[in-house]
Amino acid sequence: MSRRDLRISLDDATWRGLHALAEIYHATPERMVRSWAESEVATRLGQLLAGMPAELVVPSVGTFVEVPAPAEHRCWTIGGYRPPGTEESLTTSVMVASGELPPDLSFVARTMRRWSEHGALARGTAVARLGPADGAALGDPELTFRSGRRWTVRLVRPDASGRTGRGVLVEFDGAKVTGVEDLTSR
Repeated sequence: MSRRDLRISLDDATWRGLHALAEIYHATPERMVRSWAESEVATRLGQLLAGMPAELVVPSVGTFVEVPAPAEHRCWTIGGYRPPGTEESLTTSVMVASGELPPDLSFVARTMRRWSEHGALARGTAVARLGPADGAALGDPELTFRSGRRWTVRLVRPDASGRTGRGVLVEFDGAKVTGVEDLTSR
C-alpha cells in the first residue's frame, strides 16, 4: 500500500452554505471552513481505516497480518523477520488509529532493512538511560510504526524469574530519536 494523499474540495455551494452559517452563528467564514474541513478529514480517514485489508504486504519484508487492537485502532503484525546483516529477530507492528493516516509502508520497509543502524541507535539510547549493567540485559526488540514517520522500539528486559519484563521504549521520528522511557518504573 503506497502513501495516498487526502484531497478535499470545497465546492461553491458548500462555501455559500458555510458563509451563510457563519452569519447566523456570528462566526468568521474561515472558522466555519476550518470546522467543516476537520469534520470532512475525520470522516474520510475513518473510511480509509475501515477499508484497509486484513493483510498488508510490505515489499522486501513480508506480510503483516491483522491482530486484535484497542478500540478505534487497527493493528497488523509480522514476527520473526531477520533484517539483512543481523541475528536479531524482529516483531514488528503497524498500528493505525481512527482519524490518522497509516504509515508509509515503503518507509517501514526501508527502516526495517536498515535495522543494524537503527537498532544500534536504539540500544545505545537505552543503555545511556539505564546504564551499562541494565542495558546489557535487553532482549529482542519490538517495533511499532504509527502515522507518518513516527515509530517506537521497545527493548524488553527479562525480570528476575526470566519472564519478559517491561524494558525501555525508544521513540523515533524518521531516523531521529525523539524520546526514551524506562517502562520498568511504571
